Order: sequence, then C-alpha cells, then structure tokens
Amino acid sequence: MKIGKKEFAVAFGAVLGFGVAGQASADVYGLSYLNIDNVGVMFRNADNSFAGGGAGSYTFSANQDAILNGSPDPTDGNASCTGIFPTPSNCSVPTPTLSGTVQNAPPASAGVRGEGDYTLFGQAGNYSNSEAEVVEAVLTGDLKTHVESISESNLANDSGQSAQANNNILSNTTLNLTFAGGAGGKLTVSFTADVNVQAAVTGLDQGLAGASSSASMTLVKDSVTIASWAPIGTGAITTCALGLTCVANETGPSLNNTATSDGLANVVAGSGSSPLISRPGLMVPIRCCSLPTSTDLVRDVPVPGTLL
Repeated sequence: MKIGKKEFAVAFGAVLGFGVAGQASADVYGLSYLNIDNVGVMFRNADNSFAGGGAGSYTFSANQDAILNGSPDPTDGNASCTGIFPTPSNCSVPTPTLSGTVQNAPPASAGVRGEGDYTLFGQAGNYSNSEAEVVEAVLTGDLKTHVESISESNLANDSGQSAQANNNILSNTTLNLTFAGGAGGKLTVSFTADVNVQAAVTGLDQGLAGASSSASMTLVKDSVTIASWAPIGTGAITTCALGLTCVANETGPSLNNTATSDGLANVVAGSGSSPLISRPGLMVPIRCCSLPTSTDLVRDVPVPGTLL
C-alpha cells in the first residue's frame, strides 16, 4: 500500500460524571459523544509525489467504566491489541476491530446500552453507561478507519444522587518514511467528525452538570514532540518545532468543548467537521504518529448532611 494512502485508527476517550442535591423530581443529564471517520494520513515529497516507506508497529487500547450511586459495572471494560503492519495480528478481527465490554452501572432504571449501541437515551430514569470502539482500521485490513465513543448519564429523582461514566481509546502507530532527495516533505491528516456534548439540569433540581470533549494529534520524532494539534475550529496549532511549518485548515465545530449547567440547560453540539492539517518541511527519517482524542464530562456536587 502506498504510504500516501495510509490511514490510521485514532484515539478516543470520554468521561462523564454527575451529582445532585435536591428533593424534587427532575433530571440532571450529561452526554459526551464523538464519532471520527474516514481518517486519512498522507505523506508526500517536496515535489508532491508520494513518499516512500510504510507503517510499522501499532497498538490499540480501549477502556471504559460507569458508576451510579457509587456502584460500578462489575465487568472489566479494558481491551488491547498490537500488531506490525501488514502482518495479521490479534487486532485483525471482524468489525469492531477493538471494543472493551460496554459498561452499564447498576441498578439502572433505564438507558441500558448494548455492545456497539450509540443510541441517545436522554432524560429518562436513572442510568450511567459508556461504550467506545475502534470500529474499523486500515492497518488491520479494513477499507477505512472509524472510531466511535459515547458516555451518557441521567439522574431522574431523589434515588439518583451521583453518576460517572468514562471511556478512552488510544492508538499509537509508527511510520518509517523515506523522502526523495532528502528535501523533506509534507504530512496531511484529514478526517470527518461528529461531536455532541450536552449538560442540562431541568425541573426544580438543584444539581450541577458538566460535560466536555477533546481531540488532539501528536507527531513525535526520537521521543520529542515536534508538532501537536487540537482542533478548535480556528486552525490553531499547539506545537510546531524543529523548523517545521504547520498549518491547520478546519471546517466545522470544535472537537474540544466544555458544557456546564447550574440549574439551566446548556448544550454544545455540532456535526460534519472536516479538520485538515499540513506539515511541510519534515526531515528524514521520521517516525510517527500517536493520535489520541478524549472526551470528559464531570459533575460532582456534595450532598448536604441536612436538607430543610
């Protein structure tokens, strides 16, 4: 496979937490959802021709958990696999390529999530759940790379006092590259993404809700970060070192969001973003990439010892 057509799994995570103090029947709700698809990583020479080389070792890992009123899902949500492209590995399985056990905290009165289920349950009942998958990965023989992640919780009444849910998927892939003539080259990363981050407190509840999502890419050479990028919709580059020229052309909403709610509904959501990053002037040889993304939702409200 030409290096210019190489695609990689990316990394995701989600963390979601809630707490509530109040006696009226109402909902305290949080959601973090990320769907990154059609991931493409291209390397070109200075003359715009495809660079030589190929992918090497890679590691995929996933973990997720959920807690409701202090009770976690008793099952282990962790999973991992490794391989060296293009040799078949324990990652080379039918869809999904990698998935930890879906997490549903007991005793949920609603919102029980199944494996590979990304349904939005919304404000109904008491529940806390989490699911994340490397759905497809080019490095394991699939036609494209696709990662999906969700954490969702709701507290509907006085019996729902606190909840947490989180997940994280990580991919670390190594490339061995050869640029023609030693003149350096250009790296382009592209993907499409849907993001939905919500936090809401409704009715007469006095709770607090918070939610956030984050996504980033890191380029590493000889254990040193030479470029990093966290798409926020403005084209800002976090790190650009060793004489690189770094440009990010982004279309769509930020993948790095925070939503908070203190008695009032608040929503940060978007879809159809198409971030793109170009890094001309890469020196040879170079090894990359670690592509992590994460989402975090946190709500923590101490319950008073007495309520009047």
